[in-house]
Amino acid sequence: MANTNKGRKFYIAVTSPGGSIPAPQSAPLNKSQFEALNWTEVGNAGSIGESGTQTNLPSYDELATEVTQKQKGISNAGDPPVEVARNPTDLGQIAMRAAGKTKFQYAFKTEDNDAPDANSTNSIYYNRGVVTGPTRPNGRNEDFILEIYTLGLNQLEIVVDPEALVVATNVGLPTITGASLAQAAVLTAHEGMWTGNPTSFTYQWQADTSGNGTFVNIGSATGKTYTLAAGQSGDAVRVGVVAVNPAGASAVAYSLPVGLVGA
Repeated sequence: MANTNKGRKFYIAVTSPGGSIPAPQSAPLNKSQFEALNWTEVGNAGSIGESGTQTNLPSYDELATEVTQKQKGISNAGDPPVEVARNPTDLGQIAMRAAGKTKFQYAFKTEDNDAPDANSTNSIYYNRGVVTGPTRPNGRNEDFILEIYTLGLNQLEIVVDPEALVVATNVGLPTITGASLAQAAVLTAHEGMWTGNPTSFTYQWQADTSGNGTFVNIGSATGKTYTLAAGQSGDAVRVGVVAVNPAGASAVAYSLPVGLVGA
């Protein structure tokens, strides 16, 4: 069945899940390496230009040639424009603007809305290259405020056809950040890196109250952030993260413990 571009999404790889800092990728990536990156959708996208491989066809005619002989030459991975309705607070657009100010290479993902059934993924297209722009076409009083980025792709596109859904797998442990480990300080969980395109995460904070490496759940501590409570002095703390996608929930992945909590 033929599909349209309706529902297509465009992403840029970033340093943390859902973040706005683009993550440079200096070397070619394979499918697994692309899948393990953190992605942020570039919101308000209206058009994505042509991508894919274009290969030169050089030819040479000898004096006796009757039919021109051709051979494949250098390939071009493409220079697609990406048009968005300007949104100064969209995290994906913020990442694109930052990428456009550098000469570094970044990873991009385009996802179609073409899954053949509820138990399959959509088609995915992975690319890597530089970003230029944005330019603004401006226009008349009823024209929308648009920005256009141009991607200079330096790696052949990797196309992933729809696949049967599988639960996410952790490939980079969760981490914890916070200003301090004093009581009443706020700790934040960072999900780590996952395959399987998680759509959401759940959290469970744990504490080692006995000091022997045995961690137990902290009651009601199931958010992305946790405030160190009174009475936790001397405890080590860690967080368990579960990734969820349409195939179900993953196995829990635990951060390395932090601590000991101060008085």
